[in-house]
Amino acid sequence: MNPTDFKKLWMINDSEKWVEFPIDQVEKSNLNKKTKDFLKIGFPEDAAPFLGFGLNSYDSEFNTIHGYYGYDVLDEKTKDYWVFGSDGSGNPICFDSSDNDKLVLLDHEQGFEFMQDMNKNISELASSLLLFRGFIKRINDEFGEDGFFETMFTEKHLTELENEFKILNPNYYLESSFWDTEIENLRAEIE
Repeated sequence: MNPTDFKKLWMINDSEKWVEFPIDQVEKSNLNKKTKDFLKIGFPEDAAPFLGFGLNSYDSEFNTIHGYYGYDVLDEKTKDYWVFGSDGSGNPICFDSSDNDKLVLLDHEQGFEFMQDMNKNISELASSLLLFRGFIKRINDEFGEDGFFETMFTEKHLTELENEFKILNPNYYLESSFWDTEIENLRAEIE
């Protein structure tokens, strides 16, 4: 997926908010061209499941965890983690510049230790967000506007979502453990 197509698919109505990253700061990073091109177009400000993107919590500066916090006690690895957003618990979502800009989730309460992989790259993350949003829409279309939040989905619905993720990445449950965990959390809600 390219950034322009993603923006068109995401911005289906006027209520969506879009965040652009500071081009000069993005260009100074050591991220790859594909990631930089995506960031120059931007990303949704927020997306299910409780994810936020942008730099409002980081003084609008595109920086690494180490560069932003600057603690001497931080692991050297934090110099490779470029802050991109956060989950609903305040854990930063970062690009790992030492691993082809893979997206990772870090634990903000444990010295920014690695928690789990989100996606292999920003393009796969964009596709994952669209898959998850499409899942919520299908549930709400089938069961009413609160169908998803009232846990009206079934095992069949979750299996369909898993299959969509497997088409996107056959190894998503290993390489994108964040999404596997989200699906398992939804599964726990219906059991």
